[in-house]
Amino acid sequence: MASDLAFTFLGTGAPPVSLRRAGPSHLVQGAGRKILIDCGSGVSQRLVAAGHRGTDIDLLIVTHEHSDHLVDFYQLVVSSWHQGRARPWRVLAPAPALANMRAQYEGFARERALRIAFEKRPDATGLDVQFEELREGIVSGLGELAIDAFLVDHRPVEPAFGLAISLAGSSLVFSGDTRLTPSLERAAQNCDLLVCEVFIDSEMPVVAGIRSAETVAAVQAYHMTPAVVAKLATQAGAGMLALTHLVPPGADTSRLAREIRTAGYAGPLIVGEDLMALDVGERLLRWNGATIGI
Repeated sequence: MASDLAFTFLGTGAPPVSLRRAGPSHLVQGAGRKILIDCGSGVSQRLVAAGHRGTDIDLLIVTHEHSDHLVDFYQLVVSSWHQGRARPWRVLAPAPALANMRAQYEGFARERALRIAFEKRPDATGLDVQFEELREGIVSGLGELAIDAFLVDHRPVEPAFGLAISLAGSSLVFSGDTRLTPSLERAAQNCDLLVCEVFIDSEMPVVAGIRSAETVAAVQAYHMTPAVVAKLATQAGAGMLALTHLVPPGADTSRLAREIRTAGYAGPLIVGEDLMALDVGERLLRWNGATIGI
C-alpha cells in the first residue's frame, strides 16, 4: 500500500567488481513516492529486476562523492528516458558529488543532443535534470514521507550524509558510508530498521600488489566493522538491523552474521542481498519468491 514504508536493496556491493552484488543503490517507497538512494554500477538493471523503472523515480539522493555511489548516474538518466520518462529528474547530493554528476551530464551534452534530434521520441523532458545541493535537515516536497538528512563522518570525503526516514509511525535509518559518529547514534535511537554499511575486517587480509596493511587500516578507518555495527544497533534499540555495502562484497555472509551475534546484537538481522525487499511496518522480507516474517 502507498502508506507503507518499504525498503529495497538494489545494490549491496562496493567498488570491487562482484557478479553477486551491484554497486550501492537502494529504493525507499512510501506515501506514493519512490526515492532512490545512490546510483552505483548496475542500478538501472537492478531497478528493472526489482519490478521498478527509472521513469518512476521521484527523487534521487546521492549520499556522498565516492564513485561507487554515483558512477551510473548518466546511464540511469538515459535508460529512464528510453522507458518513457517525461519529467525532469530531481537530484539531491552534496556539492562535491553534484559537481561530478554535472560533469557527467555536461560531458554527454553532444551525445544527448544527437539522440534527441535523431530518435524523435515524443518528449525530451525526461533527460532534463534539476540539481539541488543536499544539506542537513528535512527534504522538501515528499508529502507524508519524511526524510531527514544528517551529516556523518566519512572523511576525507566530506560532506557525507545518512538519512532518517519515517512514515505513518514506521522509521528507518540509513547510515550512509561512515565511521561511527554521534549523529548516527542519535538518529538510530529506537528506529524500526537500521540499515548499516559494514567493513568486514576479518575478511580483508593484506594481499601483495593489491592492498597493504596501510591500505586495510585506512579503509577500515572510515567505515564500521561488524563489532561496531552490532554495538550501535544494540545500544540504539533498533527493531531490525540490515547490513549493506559489504566490503568485501564476496564476504562469507554466514560468518558475518555470526560476528554480529558474537558482538552482542540479538535482534532480527538481515545480511542484505541484491533485490531483497522489506516492508518495514509489517516486518516482511521478500526475496527470490519467498516471504519471511521477521
